[in-house]
Amino acid sequence: MDCHATAMRSIAAPSVSKADSSPTNGGGASKARNDILINGETKMLRYLTAGESHGPALTAILEGMPPGVEIAQEDFDELLKKRNAGYGRGKRSKIEPEKVEVLSGIVNGKTIGSPISIIIRNSDYDNHKQYMAPFNATNTKDGEINIPLPGHADLAGMIKYGFKDCRYVRERASARETAIRTAISVPARNLLKEKGITSLCMVESIGDIKAKINLETSKNELERKINDVGFAFLTPDKNIVQKWQKLIDDCQEKNISLGGSGIVMFYGLPVGLGSYVEYDRRFDGIISQSVMSIPAIKGIEIGNAYELSKTKGNTTDRIFFDKEKGFYRKTNFAGGLEGGMTNGQPLIIRFYMKPLPANSNIESVNLQTGKPVKPDFYRSDIQAVTAAAVVVESVLSLEIASFLS
Repeated sequence: MDCHATAMRSIAAPSVSKADSSPTNGGGASKARNDILINGETKMLRYLTAGESHGPALTAILEGMPPGVEIAQEDFDELLKKRNAGYGRGKRSKIEPEKVEVLSGIVNGKTIGSPISIIIRNSDYDNHKQYMAPFNATNTKDGEINIPLPGHADLAGMIKYGFKDCRYVRERASARETAIRTAISVPARNLLKEKGITSLCMVESIGDIKAKINLETSKNELERKINDVGFAFLTPDKNIVQKWQKLIDDCQEKNISLGGSGIVMFYGLPVGLGSYVEYDRRFDGIISQSVMSIPAIKGIEIGNAYELSKTKGNTTDRIFFDKEKGFYRKTNFAGGLEGGMTNGQPLIIRFYMKPLPANSNIESVNLQTGKPVKPDFYRSDIQAVTAAAVVVESVLSLEIASFLS
């Protein structure tokens, strides 16, 4: 069983956190922030996204960033390029330039403490504005979707909000929203870097073909291997690429999509993010909600959860102490979380993604006639696990940055 044996960051006995230094001057960051109470937990950051898949634009606001965090336009550009670059992505990823415009909160390459607002304009809006225009839409009839897509939010959303067809549900429930969620994570990512917290994301499986990934490998070596393979497959296992490429090509010919799994890891986390004292303050619950909010993600695993469920006896991580190192572990079965709190070891999160429903070819019902019918062809990615890995890393970056004190 892969025990993910990774040395934890050294933590001296009297001190459990290094996450309270200022991103600009080494101290006092908490004096320049306005904490927000959400679900009983004090958080530094909160964000909202808005926009429809084929509307004019996607927007987001991030509140709570301290001043002085350095951000470049290239930080947005590179991250969205990574999200879009997977082999087997659909046509939409090719036609959207994904250019982030910053509207507030960043001046001369640094945050200024006020809310950050950003926008990504949808190029494909021009092909849909006759029924998606905010005012004076000229032909809303053409925009009607009268066959709910099985596996999508269509039917439940239509019933919940009283719509006569599925268009408005599908527009907002679309994974297109994750483009702006990824983009708004950039300030949080840069804050984490200034605190010495780094991360990486990777694809572990596409379909039923699984890569060989040794999580005991150092972060630098894993990152080097992932970069050698490139954004198209986002894995440290170069030997799996040809098999994945053939699988994707075969599915492309049949117009069916693939699910898969990925891994996201964070390094340098302080001890004590989250708390054991109430259920809604446990960090594993908080980050699980964040990951599960991503469309098509159907499962999350922390550490070695699946393998541990099949074992007998004690498989917890023994605690060691050294006068120079402080407390440390030699294994990381727990994936960096114990009792609802980070324990100073690398955070290891696996996610599991289902095949996308748009080309599932499963029968539905025509809302007007009540008769069984297959949904109209709807363009789709063949695989979006590469994109999902970037999105999972993004939402976790936002959550982790929110709990730094």
